[in-house]
Amino acid sequence: MKKSLTFGMLLLFILVMVGCGQGAAKTDDHSTTPTAGTTGKASQAERPAGEETVKEVTLKLWYPGTEENTIQAINDIVAGFESENPHIKVELTTIPWAEYFQKVTVAYSGGLQPDVHGLGFGQLISTVNQDKYLDLQPFIARDGWEGSADFFPDILKTGQWKGGQYGLLMPEIRPLAWRKDFFEEAGLDPETPPATVEELFAFAEKLKVEESGQTVRAGIDIQTSNGEQSFLSLLLLYGEDIYDDEGNPNFDSDTSIKLLEQLVELYNNGVILPAHQQEIGGTPFVKSQAALALTSTANAALLGNAVGVDQLGWSLPPAGPSGAKTALVLGTFLTAAKDTKHPEEAWALIRYWFQRENILAFTSKTGFIPPLQSVKDDFIKLRPENAVSFDSLNSAQGYRASEMWAINVKYLRLALEEAYNGIKPAADALKDSAKLAREEISNLR
Repeated sequence: MKKSLTFGMLLLFILVMVGCGQGAAKTDDHSTTPTAGTTGKASQAERPAGEETVKEVTLKLWYPGTEENTIQAINDIVAGFESENPHIKVELTTIPWAEYFQKVTVAYSGGLQPDVHGLGFGQLISTVNQDKYLDLQPFIARDGWEGSADFFPDILKTGQWKGGQYGLLMPEIRPLAWRKDFFEEAGLDPETPPATVEELFAFAEKLKVEESGQTVRAGIDIQTSNGEQSFLSLLLLYGEDIYDDEGNPNFDSDTSIKLLEQLVELYNNGVILPAHQQEIGGTPFVKSQAALALTSTANAALLGNAVGVDQLGWSLPPAGPSGAKTALVLGTFLTAAKDTKHPEEAWALIRYWFQRENILAFTSKTGFIPPLQSVKDDFIKLRPENAVSFDSLNSAQGYRASEMWAINVKYLRLALEEAYNGIKPAADALKDSAKLAREEISNLR
């Protein structure tokens, strides 16, 4: 994985600052480090002489998403954890991505934040400096947790900041997926995906399905609202990013403008359907309303469960002009709140989740990639196509480290929506939004 995947942590994003931030948990005596001599298992109450009592504890667990396979996988984790720790009850709340951060914001504002929860890739790295997350490193060190050494180093580092470990990532990567049955309908070889970006768009044109002059199935799934992730997936193939190492926007580059102009043309021709990145039920590809997608492994797993994995093709992304096949890698972090009253129990749940057998079961059901090196071979044996996911990690990039991540994403989203909806030409939309981003960034510096 490229060095850019090794992230320094970013500053506060005002749109998600309270909702995504959490804190490094305190022990019952208000210490921010594990109690000396503990084993790392759930904390117990003081035992009076001749008496063994165990404190009953309830952990609140929040997780973004409503996919049935993910909820079931989490319920399996919870059931196993509660069985091994009968004095700990876990209350699971799952919330749609589109609502998640608003609800977390309200919870934190009222001091009602969950003990353990998931966070999107950008949300953790942009809010960790708020000092609201539990630093897991003292627990890892105290317990001599083997999972830490088993993590792929670059994946482990994504949750680190100033020597602390504030989250553990379950990564998902976005190579190319396609529907083999739709390829056959269009007269295309179902075993031969597009090899270049140019072919990708040409295939998409052929794969579009119309009825009475209206598109009923898109050729390619590109999100037109909150669509920065699918746009970045394509832009990476051209060797560019949405901002530079200093956080300055460059999504108004000539390459970026040309790419968006192509996408707008495809949209106007019905090759792309309007879609929101955080739609409940998934974007068009997941709902069998698109034939091609640079989609997450988690989305592909969801669709595979619905239509059969034999109907899905899975390969490295098509090559850009320089031959690059760089895939976008994101994922979901598991973290804990600093102000939880149950830090030992919170850590026990996170540690249990990432045990070898548990993370293998969870990722095999949800489409995330196991972050543990020892699980790789077993994961590939489950499905040969899983090897593509690991191969894609060899040339992958996530959001690069920048305190200005949130500002760039906000204005890129605005530009994309203006261009797709015909409010402004692609060039004007990108240039105007980049100018606004530069002005806001300049005011912060």
